[in-house]
Amino acid sequence: MFLSILVLVTTVSCKKDKGIMNLEWQNESLSLTSEICAKYRECADKEWKSIPENLKKFTEGRLDETQCQKRFRESNAYKLIGADPLAIQTAYKDCHKQILQFSCKDLQEGKIETVPLCVAFQKIQNGN
Repeated sequence: MFLSILVLVTTVSCKKDKGIMNLEWQNESLSLTSEICAKYRECADKEWKSIPENLKKFTEGRLDETQCQKRFRESNAYKLIGADPLAIQTAYKDCHKQILQFSCKDLQEGKIETVPLCVAFQKIQNGN
């Protein structure tokens, strides 16, 4: 009986990939995420008047610090899933640097999509 329960619990818990627990990376990546969210909030603040009313609530929610952190905690990068953990960390750190260097106009024009490591990182996040 005990063995059956153990097998069932193990099977159920293995179905959902929990990723790699790396407290140092989790703390560092949350800090990087906070800076990225702050950059996008700063850019949104400058353009707030041009955002359609029906999108303002959605946009606010996505850029809110708590929501931004929560969404990242659910991501492949936070859990180090989808690629070599070192490759995930490197891509995110380099993409973070690039985002912070971009102007708001660069971000609005989608220049982030011209940065190979950011594109690679996005594929990891999307599970591709």
